[in-house]
Amino acid sequence: MVHKEKGFTLLEMMIVLTIFTACLGAALIPLRSIAKDVSDQQFFQQVERDLFFAQTYAVTKNVNVFVHFFEDGAHSYHIYTYEQSRKTITKRDIPKRFMVDERSLSNVTFLRSGTTSRFGTVYFTAEGKSTKLIFLIGRGRFYFTEE
Repeated sequence: MVHKEKGFTLLEMMIVLTIFTACLGAALIPLRSIAKDVSDQQFFQQVERDLFFAQTYAVTKNVNVFVHFFEDGAHSYHIYTYEQSRKTITKRDIPKRFMVDERSLSNVTFLRSGTTSRFGTVYFTAEGKSTKLIFLIGRGRFYFTEE
């Protein structure tokens, strides 16, 4: 009497595991760039919230608020009152991958009325991609755009 066993051989299991591992590895490669993009998006949202807060602070407290990007070559932005008793509102780090661009506007002041003292662009450049923070003339409006 012949008895047949059903199942997979060790070689068949190794081939399937190798194919599965290769597929999993190929799927994980883009996750690094996706994580970097999400991190950048969160950073720009935080900058936007901080700028709106600085503008609101200027109007409600009736003081001029100064925003300085890459102050003294540091990878940070600093928001503080521009009055004699200089009060720091917030200071946050800028991710190290963003480089200082010489075309950038280094600072802007939100006046007591909520408008900005000047208009221009702050460039956040990293790995060939540039994101611009554009301050418009007039009512203190600003927005982000990618190049």
